[in-house]
Amino acid sequence: MNAFNFTMPTKFYVGYGQVEVLKDIAGQYGKKAMLCAAEGTMRQFGFLDRVEALLRAAGVEVSIIDDVQPNPRDVDIDRQVKFFLEEGCDFTVGLGGGSAMDTAKAVAFLAAQNDGSVRDYLAGGSKSELKDVKQPYPVICITTTAGTGSEATKWFVVTNTLNHDKPGVGHDLLMPSVSIVDPEFMMSLPAQITRSCGIDVLFHAMEAYIATCANPFTDALAMEAMRLVMKYLGRAIENGANDQEAREYMAWANTMGGIVIGEGNSGTVAIHALGHSIGGQTNAPHGFTMCPLAVPYIERTWDADEKKYAALTRVFGYGDDSMSEHELAAMCPEAMKGVLQKFGCDMTMRDLGVTEDMIGPMTDSVFQTMGGVLNNSLKKFDREAVMELYRAAL
Repeated sequence: MNAFNFTMPTKFYVGYGQVEVLKDIAGQYGKKAMLCAAEGTMRQFGFLDRVEALLRAAGVEVSIIDDVQPNPRDVDIDRQVKFFLEEGCDFTVGLGGGSAMDTAKAVAFLAAQNDGSVRDYLAGGSKSELKDVKQPYPVICITTTAGTGSEATKWFVVTNTLNHDKPGVGHDLLMPSVSIVDPEFMMSLPAQITRSCGIDVLFHAMEAYIATCANPFTDALAMEAMRLVMKYLGRAIENGANDQEAREYMAWANTMGGIVIGEGNSGTVAIHALGHSIGGQTNAPHGFTMCPLAVPYIERTWDADEKKYAALTRVFGYGDDSMSEHELAAMCPEAMKGVLQKFGCDMTMRDLGVTEDMIGPMTDSVFQTMGGVLNNSLKKFDREAVMELYRAAL
């Protein structure tokens, strides 16, 4: 067994109704919070008012920004950092999906540096090596989707509006202080958001399982996360408003997936690396950006680790005991396609708005911003291999 390491600095509260803990713990992190909420939905569903009330019950003043967009942009983060500092806030609270939580983490980080634009810290920026960074302000994440796992990672993702790159910024200091995973806040999610977020959970776990940096800790969590997605995502899509069990287990699968790619020190592979560039060009829902790439990627890599790809085929519900490990591994592309069809996620890049002339810029972006993720893949992907994968997914 290879040596590995992990840390868990975040305090997690997991379970239905756990958001109520806010009134007991929020005051530990300061006297004034900046509440970062996804635009429209958090107020519409009553979540924003509820969280604000819980913070005030803890004796915390609240300044609200509820205009967080999907795929946060550099210009928005810079504006929100200015707001945090002008308001004299002590910590951030991210309420929503990955965009709101990433915004909370980015603002807390940038406000503590109090130096330049978030663009300076993105790939290619003057401070992208993150040397001598200051301790961020505390962050509380409250996830309302089962998708990104941002409540359990040391990353935030921001779109660079100058070149449409969508890089991640990662540092050990970016782990939230507290994360609340309350399925009650997920019951009202529309089917399409449940679908796009839920398939992202599967990709986090699957990619981490077949990454070069996988380890026994991440393998165990990744397999359990995939098992739960296969059992519960369909139910959450079809009847999520009434199926508390499905929401609970999808929420837990999501957080496990985040732990795997965050503090578990595994990571995603070329599927995510290429998917980020699709999102940067088209602003498509993040979970969907991996879907066109999955089958072509597995077709090119299944023979790199037949034991693991055979295990994927089994957890996806394909194959039988009469088949050899080689046969099961070779079936993995077919199994992946079946999974995408099962969850209504079998799509091409054209379906997401990608045109052939975008492939060159997207490839440039992959190597500029996601080279480390690309190198987690079990096979080498040079420039021509990346372009070939994009063409196959078009």
